[in-house]
Amino acid sequence: MNDVLIRPTQSVLGLHGRNFPTLEISLGGTPNGLVLLACDRGDLLGGTTEIMNRLAEHGYESLAAEVPREEAGATLDVLFTRAEERGWTAEQTGMVGWGSGGRIVLDATAERAFGAAVSLSPALRSVDSGNAVGLEEFSGRVATPWLGMFGADDPTAPESSVANLRAVLGTGSDVHTATVIYPGVGDGFYRHGNDGIGYAAWYDGWQRTLEWLEARIAPRLTPFAQQWRQRRIQESVSS
Repeated sequence: MNDVLIRPTQSVLGLHGRNFPTLEISLGGTPNGLVLLACDRGDLLGGTTEIMNRLAEHGYESLAAEVPREEAGATLDVLFTRAEERGWTAEQTGMVGWGSGGRIVLDATAERAFGAAVSLSPALRSVDSGNAVGLEEFSGRVATPWLGMFGADDPTAPESSVANLRAVLGTGSDVHTATVIYPGVGDGFYRHGNDGIGYAAWYDGWQRTLEWLEARIAPRLTPFAQQWRQRRIQESVSS
């Protein structure tokens, strides 16, 4: 996408006396759902706008924020509350995260039930002893369908860690999960690649993301569908 079609609205949400910035795109008509975006550190005003516009092309509203790991639970509470204020239920809401946000999304699926979740390059082990992000405390009992995509050369997600995650999810989860590893790319494969391998990983990852969301997020009823449902309810009551 060379041109920005929609400029997201910048706003600020409050949390425990601290404000943090967000970007929002709202659509007219009857959107397909809302996608909450957990951005990588320092990326809110970077590539996020392009991703939001790509989602809008497929009928999805979006709300983006950087979610600090140390305040992830409370921050996500605020984002989901904002989703409810915009009229979206949990089954009509998805999450997509990349980099540090990808791990936030993975952890969120173990604590919340909503439509669908996608993580791009979520860290599965720490390469910095001061920022432990391993799977030691991850039970694998996720409540939301989750798709994880990894670069084979990502030092925070080696194939052994991805295999371990698959095993944990396979024994602990009652909902569908899937993992994909892209050869020849690292942890930034979700950005446009400059070579054939990088571009192919970016393109395939984006297509998988859309298909995962479209198959699992419940769309909002159109006005005609709402009228039909109300008529059926009235017919059921009168009979």
